[in-house]
Amino acid sequence: MHPLWFEFDEHDKIPENCAPSQREFLRLVRQDAQEWPCPPSDTYVLFFPRDEPDEDGNTAEHDEMRLVVDLSHQRSRFLALGASLKADTVRCSELHICNFACTQERPDILPRERTGPLEDLAAFTTDWLGEILRRPALRYDGRRD
Repeated sequence: MHPLWFEFDEHDKIPENCAPSQREFLRLVRQDAQEWPCPPSDTYVLFFPRDEPDEDGNTAEHDEMRLVVDLSHQRSRFLALGASLKADTVRCSELHICNFACTQERPDILPRERTGPLEDLAAFTTDWLGEILRRPALRYDGRRD
């Protein structure tokens, strides 16, 4: 059996409250991810239900499905990318390598957001992630001169 692209943490058990639109978005992205230059094992899904309070005790207006591409070299994580789907909007960005929160630490990876039909959001997501994954690997140590 081949590993799935973007498996859920719990052995690909899709959360019960995962909406049909989120399931379809995931299906479409999985289908197009086949062309990426990384293995499926570098990807997974995080799901944040809207009724679950965050660290500040606030609850979100919509459930969030966050697709994660977690790249490492010699067991050392060097880049995490993500796409967060909330309702009819997807936000693609670099993710912090420790907590997978959206961040913008690298100047060459600009976050992008799109609102629209599900098929457009899935295509936008696979295009954005695929473009970055196909770039040559460059060392970036975060220092500014």
